Amino acid sequence: MTPDLTSSLRPATASIKPPILELVNLHKSYGANTVLKGIDLRVRPGELVCVIGPSGSGKSSMLRCCNRLEEPSSGQIVVDGVDITRAGVDINRVRQGIGMVFQSFNLYPHLNVLNNVSLALRKVQKFSRTEAEQRAMAALARVEMQDKAKAFPAQLSGGQQQRVGIARAIALEPKVMLFDEPTSALDPELVGGVLKAMRELRDSGMTMLVVTHEMAFARAAADRVVFMDGGVIVESGPPEQVFGAPEHARTKAFLSHIRAH
Repeated sequence: MTPDLTSSLRPATASIKPPILELVNLHKSYGANTVLKGIDLRVRPGELVCVIGPSGSGKSSMLRCCNRLEEPSSGQIVVDGVDITRAGVDINRVRQGIGMVFQSFNLYPHLNVLNNVSLALRKVQKFSRTEAEQRAMAALARVEMQDKAKAFPAQLSGGQQQRVGIARAIALEPKVMLFDEPTSALDPELVGGVLKAMRELRDSGMTMLVVTHEMAFARAAADRVVFMDGGVIVESGPPEQVFGAPEHARTKAFLSHIRAH
C-alpha cells in the first residue's frame, strides 16, 4: 500500500492540544428558518479543517458565528479559552485574534495595498506607522504580494486582491484564520495562487477553518474534512476517509454529484 505522504506533513501535536476553537450545540435561526441545528466542532492549534457541503447547508453561517458577525441563537463558542458568547465579552478584542477572509475581497479602493494591510495594525493595535508597515510588508511577503505594495486594488487581479486580503488578516497575527469560500469569486486560472498561499500558511502552523468548494485542496491539504448538510455536521474525518470511503449516504451523494460535474 502506498503511504499517505500528506498525513506525514500534518502537525503531530494537533491531536493532543486542547481546542483553540470550540463550537458547542450551536444553533442559528433567521426567523422561522433554522440554518444551524446543534453544531459541535473542535479545531485544535495548527489544524486545517475544511468544511464542504451543498449551498444552503449552513457552512457560512457557522463560520460567521465564530467571530459573531452572525449572532448565534443558542450554544457556546470558545476561542482560545474565552467564551465569546457570554455577556460582557469584549468582542472587538476577541476579533483581533480571529482572522477572516471573505468571498469578496473587501479592500479599500482608495488605499494602496500597503495601507490596506497596515490600517488595522495602526488603528486597532496602535502600532506606529513604521512598525505597522514593516509588519504589513512581512505579511505581504508571505503571500508573494510584496512587489504590489504601492498598487491600488483596481490595478490587481481578483486572485491578487484575495491574497492581499489574506495578508491583511495574518498581519494581525491571529490565533485562528477563518476562510469563507475564498476562491468562489475568482476566475479558475486565478484560484491556484490563493490556494498556494493557504497551503503555505498551513505549513507554517496556522490554525485554519476553511469553507470551500475546492475539493482537491480539501483532499490534499486538510487535516480533517467536515461535511455539512441541512444545518448539521453529517460526517467528519480525515480527507482520505471522507473522500475515499464516506460512511453516510448524503456524503456519498454529494461527492458523486461533484465528481459528475
